[in-house]
Amino acid sequence: MVKWFIIAILLFPAVEIAVFIAVAAIIGLLWALYLMLATTLAGALVLRRAGRRGIANFRVAVADTDIAGIEANTGGFLTILAGLLLFLPGFLTDLIGATLLIGPVRRRCSATFRQWVSGRADRSVIDLAPGEWEQVPDRELRNNTNKTTRD
Repeated sequence: MVKWFIIAILLFPAVEIAVFIAVAAIIGLLWALYLMLATTLAGALVLRRAGRRGIANFRVAVADTDIAGIEANTGGFLTILAGLLLFLPGFLTDLIGATLLIGPVRRRCSATFRQWVSGRADRSVIDLAPGEWEQVPDRELRNNTNKTTRD
């Protein structure tokens, strides 16, 4: 899956150029440039409206690796992502960014992200009874691992 993701990222600029050429052929080069400038300005307005506070809230949630905070702020993150995609030059990124500004689409993406995160979180937790574990000091743990590697 990672291989296909890398291939998609590498091919994306070529596809953006092809789409720009097709749009310029249909509506004209000058109008295509005006349209790209307009979407860039729209992206700047969306980012400004999202505000520094929204960006700061998401940054704090990510820095703390607080899954609940990230889940709660997914809608704000998607709005910021939409603004960034609109700000970037290219009609495909503009289309994706404009789609993320639509409320039902943003809520669906947010719900899908929450479901994905909760599914991953459940698999990474091992629930043990109090008698099934004991705390080991770090020195003791390091000495124990050195003994097992020497054997």
